[in-house]
Amino acid sequence: MAVVLRKCIICNTEFESKNMRARFCKSTCKSIHHRANKKLATPAKVTQQTTIIEETPMSKKSQLFQPDPVYLQILKDNETAFYYSRTQSDIQGKEVSGAMESFEIQGLQAALDKYVQLVGLGYTASPEVQFLPQVIVGPATDYVVLILKKPAEVIDAELAAIHAEIEVSYLAGLEQAKAAAVAREVESLLASERRKKQLAEEQAKAEKDAKDYARIEAEVLAAIGGN
Repeated sequence: MAVVLRKCIICNTEFESKNMRARFCKSTCKSIHHRANKKLATPAKVTQQTTIIEETPMSKKSQLFQPDPVYLQILKDNETAFYYSRTQSDIQGKEVSGAMESFEIQGLQAALDKYVQLVGLGYTASPEVQFLPQVIVGPATDYVVLILKKPAEVIDAELAAIHAEIEVSYLAGLEQAKAAAVAREVESLLASERRKKQLAEEQAKAEKDAKDYARIEAEVLAAIGGN
């Protein structure tokens, strides 16, 4: 095969070679070329892997914060059951709403009169033991404690208010959880963008460093007459 004159792709030095694929005038230029390619390949690989890891299925996450009517009804039903088992308390710091209401009346006759009045207003007696009338015997007079079930319209109004409060609290909790999730997602995406920007800067710097190294090395070799 005939010897032809070729030009090195690193230092542009002309050299003779019988190999049609020869691209370097000496082994030094070949080493420079391989080192530069290796530096460029590493950041690109990291960038590709990072992109795959950081993909986030936002559509799936949004479904987590939709109201669940079944669960909301369970919350209301549980509170309704508690309401029917409780006696109203208006003591400061211990306020509680309940289907039953307690009346403490001095004297048996006054208690009977009060009982008739309350029944006329829609109150009813409960057959459960814990809600039966109690007599408290005192040194001077006796007291009767009547525990009666509230009128139906009062119970309905109170339960409606309780259910509305439960729903408001439930929806507010969902909104808080959603806001927290959005904040985490935004921070994650910002961090991803910062990493991508950093990788791009590192890759650009690696490319520049490789080119500068090759250029300076070529100039040095040319200056000292190296082959």
